[in-house]
Order: sequence, then structure tokens, then C-alpha cells
Amino acid sequence: MLRFLRSLSFILVAAGVLAPTAAEAATSKTVYPTVSSISPRKVSIGQKLTVKGAHFRAGKGKSTVVFYRSGKPVLFAKADSATTTKLVVTVPLKAADLLAERNEVKVATQLRLRVVGARMGKAWTKNSRSPIVSPAKSGTTAKPTTPTGPAGAQVAAEPTCQQKAAAAPTADFDGDGLPNALELKYLVDPCNADTDGDGMTDGWEYNSALQLNGASIPYPGTKPWPNPLDPSDLADDFDGDGLTAGQEFALWVYSKSGFPLLQYSDGTQNSGGKHPAPIGTADELLDLDGDHNLTDDERDADGDGLSNMVEWNYTGTQHWWKEGPYKDEKPYIVRQFSDLDATNPDIDGDGVLDGADDQDNDGWSNTAEAQLSRLAVGYRVQPFNPCLPDPHSPTCSRWTRIGTDAWPPFDGSQNINTAIPFGAEVAIPTPPAVPYVNYNIDYGAFVTAGKPDGYTGYFSGPWNTAPFWFTGQWDGDGGPQG
Repeated sequence: MLRFLRSLSFILVAAGVLAPTAAEAATSKTVYPTVSSISPRKVSIGQKLTVKGAHFRAGKGKSTVVFYRSGKPVLFAKADSATTTKLVVTVPLKAADLLAERNEVKVATQLRLRVVGARMGKAWTKNSRSPIVSPAKSGTTAKPTTPTGPAGAQVAAEPTCQQKAAAAPTADFDGDGLPNALELKYLVDPCNADTDGDGMTDGWEYNSALQLNGASIPYPGTKPWPNPLDPSDLADDFDGDGLTAGQEFALWVYSKSGFPLLQYSDGTQNSGGKHPAPIGTADELLDLDGDHNLTDDERDADGDGLSNMVEWNYTGTQHWWKEGPYKDEKPYIVRQFSDLDATNPDIDGDGVLDGADDQDNDGWSNTAEAQLSRLAVGYRVQPFNPCLPDPHSPTCSRWTRIGTDAWPPFDGSQNINTAIPFGAEVAIPTPPAVPYVNYNIDYGAFVTAGKPDGYTGYFSGPWNTAPFWFTGQWDGDGGPQG
């Protein structure tokens, strides 16, 4: 079965969270940082540079300035401060590696720039808007290019790491999986395992790009693939399996699989080849689209019985239940919950794997409520609402705080004669095998039992199928005064 021929039920459920609405698609527009001016035009290493333009990310360290000279590895520097139109960056000491040399002495050199905000700017600055960077001034903590020896005699400068890397082309100085020669060829830093500072190593990004594109050449330009020179691609999903590049990198690190990328590449949905999920095996439960093959999103990196996708982006997350197909259901708010983690098999540390554990302590496992979810398990489960599918569970609160909305099933979405546990669809069996009695309405049994006339308190819940609020005193006959 081809990947896009998914089961209809999975498409209907997933589409609500993974696909943008028509309104969102119409209003969303990708913007790229642009540079209008740089000052001062002449600056020394260690001094501050002011860059003006548009579409920067405001805040310290939120935007990045990229320094570039033809034939040299690019250099990334986080902004000291930034608004959306102006940022200040300190020219880093490593910019010395980009400067030209005369008689083995670093000299002032024009460097071109780009700014990375939510995305990387599309073009380098023109020469007329590019700074001329000089070596560090006296007093700046930079390694001297010509240190002095005994009696003031000059000695040869210590070669830079990049120069040493050029002299050892088959070595891998930074241990990122790429030989020095390849990194220098593509202007990637052979002395920094993560050249663009996005949290993903150069080797993983480059090898993912090869699996995606077949002939990728990393460069700081347009970005149709994982790029070790683009710090803004962490949230992209290049292979379309539902996991972001950053998530797949984290899974690859967790799996300790190394190179070649046989597990968790963002260049293919089936890293290392297809992973069969035969009927009747534990893997069948992980198979979200029912095609008997586990793609990277469906696999279970931490072995807890839950798919990677479920734990990070799908029904195992509170975000999905708040923003997905069931977003109209009011959330259960009287306690906090923690989300699951695809790289942690026991998120609460109680010795029970997360699949067999129970996030909301209602007696229904995470495998039933998150992995299988409603359409597959056949019940109206919700891993972050202990009142579903059974309002009589030991942790379901029957009280709704004043000023807040009631959550299911006390929001009127279940008829009081519905059988327990509730079915996946809000349907009323006739007659119910085990009737659901909404004791929020049964004042004699639930609220006023044993209470004297004049009892003061508050209560919320459906009253004759309509929302009902009470604050005040009971009149002793099973209802509020007045």
C-alpha cells in the first residue's frame, strides 16, 4: 500500500490538526528577513554592529547574523539584542578565520551578511551594505596572529583549527560524521559539529538531505532540504511523516544508531527500509494507518508501546485534544497533566511503561486512550479527561468551578440514559445496558442528602438538560430556594 493511501478514519481524525484551514492558508504568508543598512561600515572584531531591516525576531538571541566570505565556512552569531527592525550583534572572535591575510597577517576584509529570524534571509548583503571587518584591536581577547617568542623575536602563528582540518582531509575533527574535506568544500565548519547552531549536527542534516534529494549541496540559500547552513529548519518536516526535523534528530540521537542513517532520517519516511507490522503482533497497535508497515512516525523509539507520533504530535498530547477534531469539547481543568515523550519510556518515573500507564488515572491505559483512541478502541476515551469514557471513574470531578465551562460528559453531550462506558461516537443505545445517571441532576442523592435546611454552597451542572448554576441556600426539599 502506498503511503498516501491511508485508512479513511485516520485521515478524518488527523486532518483536523495537521492540515491548515482554508482561512489559515489564505492569511499565512512566509516572510524573510531583509537588511536595509549596517553601521558602522568599518568595524573591528569584538565590536558591536547595528543592523537595520525588517522581519527580525525580537529578543536576545532570537535572531542570528551570518557572516560570509567567498571560499570560507560561514559563521553564525546570535544577536545581543533585537527588535523586529533593528538588531545589535558583537562581531565574534571566530570572524578572524574569515579575514584575508597578507604576509601571514590578518587584514581588514569585507564580509557579507544575512539575518536569520523565523527564516533565513534570501540574499547576502550587497557590497555597498556590507561591513569591512578588521582584526581585533589591542586589548580584545583574541589569539594573536604573530605571537612573540624569547627576546621579542616573532614566531610562526599557531595554525587555526580550519587550517589544520585542511591539512587532514580524511579526518573528522568535530566528530559530526563528515570528513574535513567535504565540510570545507561546502563551506561547513570542520571544527564545529553544528555549524548553524540549530541543535542538529552537520552530518545528520547532510545525510538526511542526501536521502531526500540524492545530490544535495549544503549552502546558505534557498532550503529545499535539511541544511547544515540554515538554522531555521528545525521545525520543518522534509519527508512528510509528521515528525519535524528536530524531533527526528532527537530520536536518532536516542537510538544511538550512528551512520549511515538507518533510523530516523528526515529524508525518508522509512529510515533503514520498511518495518513490517504483522496482524496480531504488538507492532500492529502502533500502525496508525493500517498499512502493515511502520514508518518513522509510527515506530516506538523508547519501547513504551506508544508511537512516536502519538507521544509528540498526536493523540498523546494535550494540544491535539484542544486544537484537533474534538476542539469543541471543553477541557478538564481541575488538575494539570504532563505530555508524553517519545524519548522517555516512563515519563512519571513510577516504573510502569507509558503505554501501560494511565495519564489521567481513570482506569483506562494510555494505549487505549492515546494510541488506539476513539475510533480504534471503540469508546469515547480522552487521556486528559478522567470523566471519559466513565464519569464514575475514581478521579473524575463532578464539580465545575464557577465561571468555567463544564467538561464532557457534564456539558450535555451525553444523554443521561447513555450506557457506560460511552461509545466512540456520541450515540444513545436503546435500551442502555448500564444507564448513565447524571447525578449532577439528582439533588436528593448527591447534593442535599443529609444537608439541613439553609445549607450554603455552590453547585453547577445540567438542570433539565439546560446549564444550571446555584449559589445560596438549599430549602431542604431537594432544590435551591426560589
